[in-house]
Amino acid sequence: MRRISIGVQWALRYTLALLVTVSAFGIFTYTQIASRTESDARLVLELQVNEVAVHAAAAEPDEMLETLERGIASADPELKLGFALFDGDGELVVARGSLARYPTPLPAGVLAGEDQSGASQVEVGENYPYLVMAIRAYPGFVQGALYTRPFVRNARDVRDIYLYSLPVLLLLTAGLGYGLARGSLRPLAEMNATARRISGTNLEERIPTTGSRDELDELATTLNDMIARIGRSVERTRRFSGNAAHELRTPLNALRSRLEVTLEQPRDAEEARKALEETAAEVEGLSNVVHAMMRLAQSEAGLAPEQRSMVDLQALLLEVVEFFAPLAEEAEVELVTHLDAPAHLPGDPSWLHELFANLLDNAIKYTPAGGRVELTVERTDDALIVRVQDDGIGVPKEDLTRIFEPFHRVSDRSMAPGVGLGLPISREIARAHGGELSVESHPGEGATFVVQLPVS
Repeated sequence: MRRISIGVQWALRYTLALLVTVSAFGIFTYTQIASRTESDARLVLELQVNEVAVHAAAAEPDEMLETLERGIASADPELKLGFALFDGDGELVVARGSLARYPTPLPAGVLAGEDQSGASQVEVGENYPYLVMAIRAYPGFVQGALYTRPFVRNARDVRDIYLYSLPVLLLLTAGLGYGLARGSLRPLAEMNATARRISGTNLEERIPTTGSRDELDELATTLNDMIARIGRSVERTRRFSGNAAHELRTPLNALRSRLEVTLEQPRDAEEARKALEETAAEVEGLSNVVHAMMRLAQSEAGLAPEQRSMVDLQALLLEVVEFFAPLAEEAEVELVTHLDAPAHLPGDPSWLHELFANLLDNAIKYTPAGGRVELTVERTDDALIVRVQDDGIGVPKEDLTRIFEPFHRVSDRSMAPGVGLGLPISREIARAHGGELSVESHPGEGATFVVQLPVS
């Protein structure tokens, strides 16, 4: 089945809306005009019949005939007035005008005295009906009739104009509606064409906006933001892949070279054992790199719902501090904590443990002997703020924006053990919990890592 475009759909909707609106307006107008013209016709006939009835009660028969003929002659010929006189038993006495051509009996209600006017419309074979009215007048009844065409014609003209013009209006509306819909949807066509050109190798192009700030502009802006996020993610993935390949290539080359040398030269048992121990150490380091890469990928994917539970952050931080206290003592670094604020939040305790363990490990590692590392927890209305502050070597200003990139090593810290994935993993863990990890530092004055975590 062929798909109906949105432009055609909107054109049909415009046409249907016009059809319903004009039909309702036409019916209302026709009924109002018909009702008013019928009232006018009744009023005119009622005045004529009452005038004849007044003369019938006081005039002689010969004078009465002159009255009937004079009333007919003085009226508009289009009204085709007619009058008839009936005796008290309802028998016709005389008829003039249209009632002479189309005699109409008195209504039973008028004869019985139940209906004072006996007004009704009578079809007599012409295009428009006659309005007939009868009233009691001494010594019998007076009946009058007029042709309704002069009154009804306006209402029927309105109806005919509506019926003849409706198809033209519908066609014009359909055409204009289709043109308007196509014009309104033109930005969608441009968006579609641009989206087709965007790919993994072409993420710099953006969907154009018109500046009207309408819904389509909002959609284009949202899509552009999404493309920008995808571009950053792709770029981060490329950079991560390049760095990972570089980090893995060096130890793999070293392993291969060592194994080739070991195989090429004859060695005694002790030398072979030493070569295997060195190879095992390289493999362990390589395994640590791969494990860190996997942890980073897992943290970037976010927390699954089943991983979340209520975590007592105060107790968790005490465990981390208890683990690192001997390391700080060995490094002659003072470890100070301020964990008095009650802290509970939903999250994964193992991930949060790794986050704060990485931060404390770095703080102790880069703080010289005699320095100080301080761990503080603060509670706001909607967040928990954990600060890990040291007075170590600090972070250069040019590295503050890159310190969370995978495999990036600050020059002043490059001699310390590690692969440059601890801080990226820590930041992704914070983001997986709906929070953020940031750093404040000045070279030679230490660094402060701030973790903000929402409590809900």
